Amino acid sequence: MPIPERYNLGYNIGVGGAVVRDGELLLVRRASRHGRGNWQLPGGFIEPDETIEQAVVREVQEEAGVNAEVEAVLGLRSRYDPDSGNGVYIILLLRPVSGEPTADNHEVDHAGYFTLEQIRGLNPLPPVNWEIAQRVLAPDRRLLYPKPLANLNGAQYTLFVG
Repeated sequence: MPIPERYNLGYNIGVGGAVVRDGELLLVRRASRHGRGNWQLPGGFIEPDETIEQAVVREVQEEAGVNAEVEAVLGLRSRYDPDSGNGVYIILLLRPVSGEPTADNHEVDHAGYFTLEQIRGLNPLPPVNWEIAQRVLAPDRRLLYPKPLANLNGAQYTLFVG
């Protein structure tokens, strides 16, 4: 039985990639759309034909030029806004594999790795990104790790568990 249509309206799911290298966090400065000028994690919306993991890897590569692998889920944000509806934002911890931060000069105009002290001085820095930076760069961060599984019909999926 398909999901009732009323459950497919008014929701968006976004991802943010917390890429950490040598104690520094990758951030980008938004150059287009809502949030122009904000310093934040690279990320965006999940396309209908991709998983959360595929979406965050794609967004980090597109916006910041860094190829990365998903390590774990760091957190999520749930929000309701009368203008944009319900939204879920999933923050994933990634390990950089290759590439140096390079802005795409379309969605972002700057990309780089920053220490927590440097991040504190970035302006404007949305509160959610400051909170993420503090947590992901902390030595005692709590994470949910991926566990590949299959359902009873054999379909593959990933369960993130602590």
